[in-house]
Amino acid sequence: MDQVKKKKTKKPKETLIVNVSGIFNYSTKHLKDCKYPVVRYVAKKMQNWIVQTEEDATNWDLWWTDGAVYSDLLGRMQQYQKVNHFPGMYSLARKNHLGRNLMRMNKQFPQSYNYFPKTWLLPAELSDFRQNIGKNRTFILKPEASCQGKGIILVKDAENLTINEQYVAQTYLSKPYLIDGLKFDLRIYVLLAGCDPLRIYIYKEGLARFATETYQKPGKDNMDNICMHLTNYAVNKDNENFIFNETAEKMDIGHKRSMTSVFQLMRDKGEDVDKLWDLIKRMMIKTFCAVQPILAHQYKSCQPNNYSNNMCFEILGMDVILDHKLKPYLLEVNHSPSFTTDTPLDAQIKRNLISQTCTLMNLNMKAKQQIISEGKEALQQRVLTGKSVKISPEEKQKLLQLAQQARDDWENANMGNYEKVYPLQNMDDDYDKYMAYAYTLYQESTGANIKRQVKKQTQNEKTLPITLKQSYQTIKKDPSMISYLPSVSDSDQKQQPQFRQFSVQKQKTTIINKSIVQEQVEFKRQKIMSQGNFITPKLFSLQPMI
Repeated sequence: MDQVKKKKTKKPKETLIVNVSGIFNYSTKHLKDCKYPVVRYVAKKMQNWIVQTEEDATNWDLWWTDGAVYSDLLGRMQQYQKVNHFPGMYSLARKNHLGRNLMRMNKQFPQSYNYFPKTWLLPAELSDFRQNIGKNRTFILKPEASCQGKGIILVKDAENLTINEQYVAQTYLSKPYLIDGLKFDLRIYVLLAGCDPLRIYIYKEGLARFATETYQKPGKDNMDNICMHLTNYAVNKDNENFIFNETAEKMDIGHKRSMTSVFQLMRDKGEDVDKLWDLIKRMMIKTFCAVQPILAHQYKSCQPNNYSNNMCFEILGMDVILDHKLKPYLLEVNHSPSFTTDTPLDAQIKRNLISQTCTLMNLNMKAKQQIISEGKEALQQRVLTGKSVKISPEEKQKLLQLAQQARDDWENANMGNYEKVYPLQNMDDDYDKYMAYAYTLYQESTGANIKRQVKKQTQNEKTLPITLKQSYQTIKKDPSMISYLPSVSDSDQKQQPQFRQFSVQKQKTTIINKSIVQEQVEFKRQKIMSQGNFITPKLFSLQPMI
């Protein structure tokens, strides 16, 4: 009987999987798909990855979405998986949050945070806004959640201004730097590669977007001419004067050009572009410092043991405009910048940007297999010992340093056209002080400092009965919960008239120190609010005893 020789079939080469199915939008109840073909192009053609579109799949390595990412997704992710957004990035991406955060920092550091136009949030600050408006000043009003220049208006008079929606008002830069008589802005791509600690890279190529009408100072005759005052590509591309880029070899032609070609034109005019670039980089660092505590809290709440600080990354489109003295001003931060590639210029810049970002973030099979192998070793150790190994603070700090050093080694060798901005050795500005103050603001806004107040009051209370002292210890150990105790004796009640009795589910109880309870309730409420609308908290009902 002839034996049939079986041909050895080669196993298909393992490769990474990028999921582009999008993410569920809780407000619209629909899935937001990744709409940019360039993402699929980079995955298939440049990285040789598999593109996945199943929304319920879990075997992906990179989840790429155009929308925001919420904490529940990050909390479910495996250590080797990555997503292209940070939870909490609304603190920069929404115009109202960006304005509020930077203006707060400006009050404490007026000389350092002076790169952002003075901002008012309307209608809440309409009264103050009216007091600042004058005949020789122009203001620009933007809907807080809009994009692509939609709904933007210029005003000089606020007396008859009626605001029915949420707007962000800013002083209008009436003396911009002009090229060929046209106003322009820069779309600069910045990569946030880690939030705790911060890791920031800036891409050395970007876009310069020009208006299509010769610039004149705002006046009655041109206030409504959006193609003169706005530089948004979506606004100007339909103007009859707009010149499209037709070849990637000529990036200095048209109303959308490469950033480097504009910088070269400015150098030819004798401008100090190196100084400008340094100012822009400092501006980017300080902007992230203002929201670092928000991002770090959300990230660490979901992935407390991710020592490499690398499960999230985000390419942000930062819009910068220059005044006539070449001082840069930050206008907006886009958490999902347009990756449309309708011109050769866009295609070349954005393909390389996305591809080099994936390389810099160490998205490859070797890194994935190493993470999986380390996870298996830890699991085997738990099985053999029957318990997980506790890591001391010193050991944890050493693991963090080793992980960050491994990232430094990889990123320094695979930077591509990126430039590392933060952290760097021998930095001449104390960015830690900005983050420290931002942390104080974050604590005040979330009520986190109530814990310290409870602890201080506990230590100062000397006359309480033993039963109540034990209750204080309970609060100290678990300050996020409200503790209920059996009623104290009548004699104790007489000695402590500041305590009141409550009934919970018809059981007679005593709640400790009314002022502390109120602080605890407020802390719990602020904590729930800070976590967004996707956490279902356990609520407690307090009813006064009848």
